[in-house]
Amino acid sequence: MLQLPKGYYAVQSDFENAPKDQFTYRGVTYAVEEGVNLFGTPHEACAAATETPDTVLEGLPYESFAYPVLLFSTGEHRIDKLGITAPCIWLGEKAGISPNLPAPEKTEAPLFNEERATEETESVIYGGYWYGAMRITGPAVPFFMIDGFYMKKSRFYDSRPTGECDTEIVVRNVYHTSPCLHTIYSFDGLRAESPMHRSVLFENVRLQKDFDELGYGRLFMSFASNKVTFRNLCIDGTTQLFGFTTISRASRNLAGNSELSECTFEDCYIAGLGGENGIAFSCMGAVERGFVMRATNSVFKNAARVGEAAFQPNLENDKCRLTLTDCYVIDTRGGAKAAVAIHGKGENVLLENCTVEGYETEVMHVTPPPTKAPDFVKSTRRSRMTKTADPHRVIGTDKADFTALDAYYEGCNPYYGDLHTHSNSGGTSDGKTPLADWVPKMDELGMDFAVMVDHRQMRGYFLPEWDDTRFLYGTEPGASFTDLAHLPNNTFHYNMIFPHKYGLAMVLANFPEFKFQGDELTGSFTYPKFTKERFIELNTYIRSIGGMLVHAHPKLLLASNDPLDYYCGEWSYLETIVNGYGAHGAYRACDLWEEVLATGKHMYASGGSDTHGNVTNGCPSTFYTKQRYHKDFVDRMYVGDYAVGGVGVKMMIDGHPMGSQIAYKKGMKLTLRVGDFHRATWKEETAYQLQILSDEGVVYEEMFNGKQPQAVAIEVQKRRFYRVVIWDLTHRYRVCVSNPIWLDLEEQESTENA
Repeated sequence: MLQLPKGYYAVQSDFENAPKDQFTYRGVTYAVEEGVNLFGTPHEACAAATETPDTVLEGLPYESFAYPVLLFSTGEHRIDKLGITAPCIWLGEKAGISPNLPAPEKTEAPLFNEERATEETESVIYGGYWYGAMRITGPAVPFFMIDGFYMKKSRFYDSRPTGECDTEIVVRNVYHTSPCLHTIYSFDGLRAESPMHRSVLFENVRLQKDFDELGYGRLFMSFASNKVTFRNLCIDGTTQLFGFTTISRASRNLAGNSELSECTFEDCYIAGLGGENGIAFSCMGAVERGFVMRATNSVFKNAARVGEAAFQPNLENDKCRLTLTDCYVIDTRGGAKAAVAIHGKGENVLLENCTVEGYETEVMHVTPPPTKAPDFVKSTRRSRMTKTADPHRVIGTDKADFTALDAYYEGCNPYYGDLHTHSNSGGTSDGKTPLADWVPKMDELGMDFAVMVDHRQMRGYFLPEWDDTRFLYGTEPGASFTDLAHLPNNTFHYNMIFPHKYGLAMVLANFPEFKFQGDELTGSFTYPKFTKERFIELNTYIRSIGGMLVHAHPKLLLASNDPLDYYCGEWSYLETIVNGYGAHGAYRACDLWEEVLATGKHMYASGGSDTHGNVTNGCPSTFYTKQRYHKDFVDRMYVGDYAVGGVGVKMMIDGHPMGSQIAYKKGMKLTLRVGDFHRATWKEETAYQLQILSDEGVVYEEMFNGKQPQAVAIEVQKRRFYRVVIWDLTHRYRVCVSNPIWLDLEEQESTENA
């Protein structure tokens, strides 16, 4: 038996049941020694890998190696919480074997290499949901490479904003399967003072056909490097964002330590991109720095959503440019105006010897988002019909009757609260800010209250620093669902919010699944397993004692394309604006809430920062109450009479406020007042859009600048509900969603039939 040469370190899957003195790689069995050059995890192998090979094993497509080499057996290898602190090379069973083979036709997807078709013959890198990442953390890691792996629920991070030396990262002959539910390749932005320049190569990489992220769809890659090259990359359908910026285009793709950042595509096939923005990069605030994207001999087919441009670069200055040479840019669906849609003032787009099909034109400039708007929305003295998807009559301001609305909210003040926060209250809490520090920090930020949902305990409620004028009682458990076991991830977190400090104890007493042990200060409980039916019983019970159940950050955990899998029972809550206005999860969660409403279910909107660190004012909700006290906020939240976001909304239909369900009657009127922007929400040189929506579409929309309160009244039609959304058009995200007023059409229909 051959000895495994110096510089090679074997990583054996299913280590407990495998031999401890031999290792088989690519059909050859080597003698090894446990703990010296044979290990059961990549964590152990990385820690031990110090020597460099003098020879190259037969069959490997390399002339030499400059760093230690880890050889991975077939089977599954977990990478949870793996930190890479030294240079190394990972070689899987299929090292050197591309998953992509040339297609008979240039514009068709590369064929899938049958040598890579069976998971059982692959070295599988597998990651758990929360921690399933290999992460470069060491300041001096000049090189890291992986070659020949099957990647399943796993991802790679270079989480260094700076380092001690330049870094080269190579990803070669890798096949990804869905879902991942996280950004697959993430690179932290490089600071201006960083001496480290980062170069990344993706070669012979393939995403599983129709790579489905089950409604979440994070990024394929966040850029933030000096140079990235894609060579023979195949993406044939994905719901992920492939472009290198966020949905709101706010994330910059510029390395802070160089004048020019570069991205190159060579011999690539990219098709069926279902995420926002197509292939986009952002250079906002570039000043004198630039970003260059080049593509040669590549195919981009339906590389954006229907009707959108395949390439959507932000060209901030003359150093920012896009060049396509010998490429195909094709849209077979029709309706797209241009193959390249330029954001910004730049002009540097060049298409050389390219075939462009299915677009009205090759290149166009996108109208920039508005930055100015009038003081008031249009609500003229004369009645008029809106020109929207769902036209309604607007009542002139001189004829509209706001009496009931104003009387209902008389004496109320706007209060701003974060509906999802974590503190350091001891015990099982995992927040960073001590409970005693919250109130002064909230005062600094203009925040009035916070819902404390520390995990697995009620300890905080009974501490002397608890303040009933500033804190609401809550906790955030998790649950897995036995009847959703078929899903890739069948768990989610939920906040339980109570009107008094004994609410949680009542729940734990009535639901033994939580297995609470201990007392109010030292006790804790587990995250139980439920059926959806039992979970809905939990929601019903919490409602019966005056509390609320909120599905927290819904698109962060549960992985499903069915909106009803996220439903928690009638009059439960779904977090919509979560983590921040421009956060990826906020877009996805708001879209999900609209899908749930479309099914006819009654589910209130909630939100929150989910901060585990500093107190923040980036994700407030706005309540109108007569005093700042926890019970007042609970009472408003219980009936849904508030808006998620930093804008105040007062809305009624015939005397019934937000959150109500009432019988529809002809002649009803909707009255609305909007204003009281939170100081962190309102921005100068920003255009906002007020929308009123029904279940049949946009009823009313007008721009305003947020400087003055707004008032609108409309004639109600036979609709399932009405609600309000306020967009920040300049920065492209929602800053407010109101709870609906639901109209019971069946009651009206039964009355009419009688």
